[in-house]
Amino acid sequence: MPPNELVIGNNLLIKSDSIVEGEWVNLEGETYYKISNYNKMRPFFISMVSHSDHWLFISSTGGLSAGRKNEQSALFPYYTDDKISQNAENTGSKTILHVKKEGKTFLWEPFNEGLSGLYAVTKNLYKSPIGNKIIFEECNEDLKVTFRYSWQFSEKFGFIRTSSVFNHNPENIKIQVIDGIQNILPYGVSSGIQNERSNLTNAYKKNELDISTGLGLFLLSSMIVDKAEPSEALKATSVWSAGISPSYYLLSSRQLDDFRLGAHVTTEVDVRAESGGYFIGAAIEIAPNNVVSWKIIAELNQDHKEVIDLNHCLSSNKEELIKELSADIKHGTTELLRLVGMADGL
Repeated sequence: MPPNELVIGNNLLIKSDSIVEGEWVNLEGETYYKISNYNKMRPFFISMVSHSDHWLFISSTGGLSAGRKNEQSALFPYYTDDKISQNAENTGSKTILHVKKEGKTFLWEPFNEGLSGLYAVTKNLYKSPIGNKIIFEECNEDLKVTFRYSWQFSEKFGFIRTSSVFNHNPENIKIQVIDGIQNILPYGVSSGIQNERSNLTNAYKKNELDISTGLGLFLLSSMIVDKAEPSEALKATSVWSAGISPSYYLLSSRQLDDFRLGAHVTTEVDVRAESGGYFIGAAIEIAPNNVVSWKIIAELNQDHKEVIDLNHCLSSNKEELIKELSADIKHGTTELLRLVGMADGL
């Protein structure tokens, strides 16, 4: 056996000579700076920029914190660099795939460092030149499947996560997928409460689903105060999806292990006293050299009217909503270039 290869598990040969390289590339018609095999580096921290009041800090492990305006209005908990890097498995993106090939079903969890060595994979990281889009990519050389997800911003719609699965096989493949985001914060949880009273905060959390539109709402049963007075939580974090037709939705991470083991998974409509998660489960079939993509969109501080308006758009004209979303993302990039250019930053 060559010295740079290792037999692991079911006679899989894992190459250990991958090197870290950086280069400018063109991906899907856009320019990015690519770091190949970024996982061979020590975890590092990345800041994203927006033309508006979005903020997002993400670790190369995939763990992140994000929100609007300041740390008191967060989509994911506002922690220090080390905690964000260490919490990649329970905060932010999570994807689990059952890939059916050659009469067998293969379990694959992209970006799960705890499962390193089960497959021969290559991990790449892409960032746009102006810093408002980031892409994580894992290429599974054994299954000949690539999974990719990105983060972008929209002034009107919030935070946009786009996921894609590419089939490099010469035949169709069928995949059962669970994909989404976890540890979603409801409105009204300050950074102090996140860090000092996280378990108490969980007791106040309500995760609700409108099953007809797939709109998930993450809110508090009441504001967390010590005074003996009513304090209603009148806003919510909203999350919805587009691009594929889900078989079910999850509002927490409780059934992820069931899916891993091939057990039956059912839609969650009302979950209390649990950290928020928004997952879609679907069966997809991908033709050779083709791709299937979908989006998950999250927004903060939504009041009653904004929730009702969004739910109405999702039920009546979702395709127009997606067109508006794409246009708003492009407008954000143009506006960011204009703002930076005014300061001679280009």
